[in-house]
Amino acid sequence: MAKGEKLLERMRRTRFGWGQDDFRRLYRAYGFEIIEGARHIVVRHPEHPDLNTTVARHDELDPAYARTAVRLIEELLRRRGMISEGGPEA
Repeated sequence: MAKGEKLLERMRRTRFGWGQDDFRRLYRAYGFEIIEGARHIVVRHPEHPDLNTTVARHDELDPAYARTAVRLIEELLRRRGMISEGGPEA
């Protein structure tokens, strides 16, 4: 998960300039399933199906996708007891 951790940290620092392949790598690194669609990919975690979202299939995506990815992964890490309720710095 080291690659995923580095990518997550970079995404925490900047929400701009990310493409669909970045999101695929990030979500897969944390165990999310990727379901390919025509216009979007559907992302969901098999152990926590409520942790899910969609990602458009574009080269550069709106910063909202990065905010969602960080939020979902941080929630997954909280559930696993890897970070506290206050967030990664708490």
